[in-house]
Amino acid sequence: MKMLIQQHLKLVMTKSLLLVVIIFALTAVADRKTYEGNFSLFVLHLMTNHYIIIFIMTPVFFLCVSKLYTMPRMFELIRMKKFYRFMFMRWVTITLFSTVFVGIIGMISLVVSIGLPMRNDWHSSLDADMMQYYMGTFSSPLQGILYTVLFLVTGYSFIGCTFVTMAHFFSRKATYFCIVFLYILMILSIKVPWVEKIPFITINRYIVLHHNYSGDYPLWWTLIAIVILSLLQIFCIVQFWHWTPAYPKKLKKGLFYYYTRIFWIPRLVLVWCASLVILAVTKAIFSEETLNEYVIRFFYGLPLGSIHVMTWLEQMIYIGTPIYMFSIFLQSWCHPRNMALFIRIRKKSIWGTTVLGHILLVAVVYVVLSVAILLLVGISFDKILMIDWHLLTYVILIKILELCCMLTLVFLLFIVTNRVTWSFLASMSLYLLNVFPVSWLSYNVAGIGQLARIEEMGRTMLDMSSSGFIALICMIGIIKWKTYKYFERG
Repeated sequence: MKMLIQQHLKLVMTKSLLLVVIIFALTAVADRKTYEGNFSLFVLHLMTNHYIIIFIMTPVFFLCVSKLYTMPRMFELIRMKKFYRFMFMRWVTITLFSTVFVGIIGMISLVVSIGLPMRNDWHSSLDADMMQYYMGTFSSPLQGILYTVLFLVTGYSFIGCTFVTMAHFFSRKATYFCIVFLYILMILSIKVPWVEKIPFITINRYIVLHHNYSGDYPLWWTLIAIVILSLLQIFCIVQFWHWTPAYPKKLKKGLFYYYTRIFWIPRLVLVWCASLVILAVTKAIFSEETLNEYVIRFFYGLPLGSIHVMTWLEQMIYIGTPIYMFSIFLQSWCHPRNMALFIRIRKKSIWGTTVLGHILLVAVVYVVLSVAILLLVGISFDKILMIDWHLLTYVILIKILELCCMLTLVFLLFIVTNRVTWSFLASMSLYLLNVFPVSWLSYNVAGIGQLARIEEMGRTMLDMSSSGFIALICMIGIIKWKTYKYFERG
């Protein structure tokens, strides 16, 4: 077992630990230059920085521990008389890794604190609320440091063991989904009061000690939850280690489900989320505003005849990302000579209807995802929680219409020309027409979802959407007519 623990420790000790060391060291050095206090209080200040813990340490910890979300290998099982011994070995590995992980952070804190007065008393160099919590609980800063480090090690060990156990009983995808969901919930709990009041679920209560001193649930609730859930995991591993959920393995037939399995892959969602997060963060920084003003500013766009390079590039990235991914899909899987396409198709008209269905699905998912990321980023950047839900509903509907029109136009040009690159560039070039101050360009479907055009023209949602609906219906009719000739041309 000792050799297996060493192998698993080498597995989780990835290069991403260097990233934590560098970022934490730079942050500590920056705080050290302006800090006025003693040695022990500065170490406590670094070890209780929940922004570093939540946004840097925790994601890297999840990334390292994810190396253990695998099925046991044969040479590992033959060394164990009982399966639960194998799982206990992984739990010991995670506990040792958590100790090393937190120990590295503690060592950096001690090294950076060298030169400060070697005192062990309280004074007002910490945050006011945190000072009240720690002074009322611990007799000295050194005692607070010891309990904070112990709580970090315990919390990371518990969380890591829980997700490894979950990966054993369920799939890796289910475990990753649970991690992402709980991580988002943890971020929201920092900013949204009602989320903070949810007991037992938010991860920050298990790793950030002073988060248990506020709210309706004290520290004892968290400790009791750790003990009960740990005993439950031990019982499940000992008694039901062989149990696995029965998933239906029969895949649905039909061209729509075939395209769904091809197009909707994790890489697609990752690219969408990355681009949306970058755009949302660049819009959120250096600006104090309400959440409603933030959403309006993101979707405002440019009036006709206006030129602003950064705003135009942001709009091109936002609308161009799903169109580009859809264009790649058309080029790879929608060729008339594709054998897999001919096997699954019953009528030529069904193919066009199937692709149009995916266009609507792409538009709805992308716009809803973008609004969700905007709200999360806005809350994370302390935007005032004020939002006009009627306006938000309108923005969602008009952006779905705009994206549907642009994707349908790409599909139509692809059917007519059989050249996906030309179709993509021709569709995106419609946004260049909006730089000309011509009134009839307000009916251009490229940009009908921009709030600036509505404000400039003084129109209602029905006026702005009518041109989009008419253009969309016309393009769908042409696609229905051209689909047969597309297959005949081959």
